[in-house]
Amino acid sequence: MKESAGRRIIISFVAVLFVSGHVVTSFTPTGQRTLLASTPCTLHLNHDGVSELDIDIDGSSSSTEATQNVPSELTSISDRRSMLLSTSAVALTSFAALSMSSASSAAETLEELSLGDAKWDNAADAVLQSPSIPLSARIVPPSFATYLARFLLHYDEGALRWWEKQADSFSLLASYEAKKRESKSFSSYTSSIQKGLYSYISGENESNIKSYSKVRTQYSYLLTSLVDKYGSKEGAIRDIGLLFAILPPVYQPTEEMMKLDKGVITNTGSNKGSKLDNFTPNFQEDFTLLLPNKYQMQYNGIEKSYTITPKINLFEIEISEEPGVKAISTTFGPLSSKPLLRERSLSLDIYALLGISGGAGCALTHTLVIPLDVVKTRMQTNPGEYNGVFDGAATITREEGIGALLLGTQATIVGYLWYGISVYPSYAFFKRFIASTLMSPAFAVAHANDVALVAGALASVIASLGLTPLEACRIRAVAQPEIYRDAGLIGTGKIIASENDQLGWKTLYAGLPSLMIRQVIFGSVKFLAFERASEAIFSIHPEFREATVTALGVSLVAGGISGALSSVVSQPADSVLTYVAKDSGGNLGVFDGARKMIREEGVKSLFNGLGSRCVWAGCIIAGQFLLYDVFRAAFGITGEDLNQALTLTLDLNN
Repeated sequence: MKESAGRRIIISFVAVLFVSGHVVTSFTPTGQRTLLASTPCTLHLNHDGVSELDIDIDGSSSSTEATQNVPSELTSISDRRSMLLSTSAVALTSFAALSMSSASSAAETLEELSLGDAKWDNAADAVLQSPSIPLSARIVPPSFATYLARFLLHYDEGALRWWEKQADSFSLLASYEAKKRESKSFSSYTSSIQKGLYSYISGENESNIKSYSKVRTQYSYLLTSLVDKYGSKEGAIRDIGLLFAILPPVYQPTEEMMKLDKGVITNTGSNKGSKLDNFTPNFQEDFTLLLPNKYQMQYNGIEKSYTITPKINLFEIEISEEPGVKAISTTFGPLSSKPLLRERSLSLDIYALLGISGGAGCALTHTLVIPLDVVKTRMQTNPGEYNGVFDGAATITREEGIGALLLGTQATIVGYLWYGISVYPSYAFFKRFIASTLMSPAFAVAHANDVALVAGALASVIASLGLTPLEACRIRAVAQPEIYRDAGLIGTGKIIASENDQLGWKTLYAGLPSLMIRQVIFGSVKFLAFERASEAIFSIHPEFREATVTALGVSLVAGGISGALSSVVSQPADSVLTYVAKDSGGNLGVFDGARKMIREEGVKSLFNGLGSRCVWAGCIIAGQFLLYDVFRAAFGITGEDLNQALTLTLDLNN
């Protein structure tokens, strides 16, 4: 239901923008197509349908000449363009409202666990508050914890519904990957249960640990509670008896175990595993299976405790669940060292802090590489004039002075301050919104890479709306310093806006289609490549997670890889952007500009300045992610702060 409704919402959103874009698209008398209002989603979702903007941005032709080019169109451009921008704003606002609503109404079945008070706490706080329980702790044996976890998956309605949702979310994955993720989920879920049991059994300040009698007393309360909550269900009493027979003799609440109905204990269980006589081959993979019928609890008069007969090999072996995460493999399944985690819903203040972190990181890093950016732009606007980055820098310095390497500084700082403020929180928002609202859990899990690509693309669309006019001012200042050097950012913007009296400030958006295509390609690849590069590095060196310095080093390296890869993919669009922006006629669109570049300068012209751009992007994206993580850590919104851990509190004494 949610999936179909979500799909209708996104389809309607795209359709509105698509239609709005084409309403303002017409043909000039010469047959040249002219885009009078650009649409982000059309550019992103249907590249073949991108129209071009027929206006003069260079200033070489007067507003009168521009009006003569399209006399029947310009009188309605302003209204139409305003309509499109208003529609986009309303649609994006609706997205935000829908996301907040869906996040607040999400039901969590594990919170309905009957055994105790289960809730989701901040992951960082949960780690600090959780007892320092070793994985192989005897007071709550791993075998006991894992069999109790299986017991709850069968007899507790909340746990069962959660597990069914988990299994369903992995249903579109390959069988091996699905089983691997199910095992990890069960392992973490069992860890949360064990930590809750340990806190309860050990008592306040772990005061019960040194007293066998106090531990037995706590286990007797637990047994009574399990009987009260689940004893009416067929087969539950038998499985409760088997569960407590797993405990070491010194911890077994034998008096309470003797009170269990002997006739009920010998009854066969109701679950699919207990209906069999032997363990099934998939017992270690299907965590809903319990002990087969032939296994019973038996009292040993000599040791005055219970055992399971026939005897079971209750092995407990330490393993590595994933790089850097230890676990215990038991007869009944794995037990992780980490509790069950989920992503928390992000509030507006967290989005604001993500924006501040991103804005500061982007502004600082772009400021440091302004000279490299100037050389890159000059190599694109004047192909063949420089023999590489260093020659370009030396030539510019020699002919125009050292100050020429800082051309466009104001536009760069303001533009990428906006870029960081908008793109990072937007990516976090869209990634969560798409996965939780527009898709079924199974589809979102199976297409996690696609979700990241789309989220990065949508975030780049939003960033492009503010970056486009500032980028236009920067390119003018770098390409034509004799005209714009002394005008400053505001002055340059005014000059460009005055070049066409009909369009005014909207002239600054002439390069929007090309810039948006570039940013959409760059942004989507950037986030995905960074996340996968980070995962790959941590998988090889999991110890890097443990220290802040090494973790930030991983961000730096992964950011460099991400920036270089994104540059290669988006370079053609970047070259076309620069070519269109410096066009003296102002009538070139994205595809016309690309065709003209290829016709006059060859296909290689699309990759002019690729080397310098790879160096530039590698440095700047590495710096962005490094500083972004530094500021996030300072604000307390790192990975653990954005996750929640399942905690279980038991109060069974009364």
